[in-house]
Amino acid sequence: MRPVVDALVSFSGRGACTDAERRASLWLHDELRRRGHEAFVETRWVRPQRNATLALGCLLAVAGSLLSTAAPAAGLAVSAAGALTLLAWTAALPLPFLVRRATQHVLTAAPEGVPLVIAAAYDAPKRGLALNDRWRARRPPRAVLAACGVALAGAAGARLAGVEGTWLGALQLVPTAILLVAFAAALDIALSGPSPGANDNASGVAVALAVFDELTREPPRALAPMLLLVGAGHAVPRAISRERLGGVLLELGPCGAGSPALRGRGADAVAARAAAALGAATRGPRPSAQGVRVGCLDERGIAPRAHQPDDTTVDDAAMSGALDLALGVVDALDSELRVGRA
Repeated sequence: MRPVVDALVSFSGRGACTDAERRASLWLHDELRRRGHEAFVETRWVRPQRNATLALGCLLAVAGSLLSTAAPAAGLAVSAAGALTLLAWTAALPLPFLVRRATQHVLTAAPEGVPLVIAAAYDAPKRGLALNDRWRARRPPRAVLAACGVALAGAAGARLAGVEGTWLGALQLVPTAILLVAFAAALDIALSGPSPGANDNASGVAVALAVFDELTREPPRALAPMLLLVGAGHAVPRAISRERLGGVLLELGPCGAGSPALRGRGADAVAARAAAALGAATRGPRPSAQGVRVGCLDERGIAPRAHQPDDTTVDDAAMSGALDLALGVVDALDSELRVGRA
């Protein structure tokens, strides 16, 4: 798995929708062909400006809140636009007026039967002061920023309705301060370049390739494996939705440092049994029913060195542990599906 990581890191600056990302996708395509798999590169048009969206939403919400003290109607309109922008950012919905950029997905042919989509993002994430390990471990939920935007829009609406008082200004103070900090952080990230991306997420791609190779040699009985390597901002679940792929999603996150960990997406009981069998901890929330995410986390529950300029090395033992966990999850999911059919 190490040569795959080294090769991807050699594509310096492989951020979302960059020329380096395109060259990395072509290398992955050739590597899959070299391994004997039928692979394709497909272009997709996306809007990857998530940090710009966050910065815009924060700016509009704060500006509208301040404007509402002098012109309540205009302030409500601007702050409402900011709140809607923040809600779109929280839901990972792209703004339609942002520029579309081209990215590439590297994938194998969709198999017959119940697909097991083995997915990983091969682009490198942005850097930024707010994305260091200390701050990422303490980052509040994304919904907090959307709630702050809604609170400021609500305060502007109250002013339009004739409500006044120092208590209303005090109520606006806390969400305004939070959104100003978020604006500065988002702007810093948007203006920063990509990290080398060895752990996040070249290691995940390397493990995904190893899992696919292993399942090609020894196919599951009820699941039909396929590989999907995604560009443009680590949007793996959204890419699965766009590709209209059913079946089970096995997403590989950063696997190059820390301890193997598993997060369930609906198949929680299966995921827990697989994790327990391999001695791995099940961590994190339980999103919608699509599959499971395998990666490596440290004691703080984050992927070490992700988004950092020193993300240039990986731990072979961590990747091997993630590979074992991923194969154990596939065995558990395959057994569960066979039992359900019976």
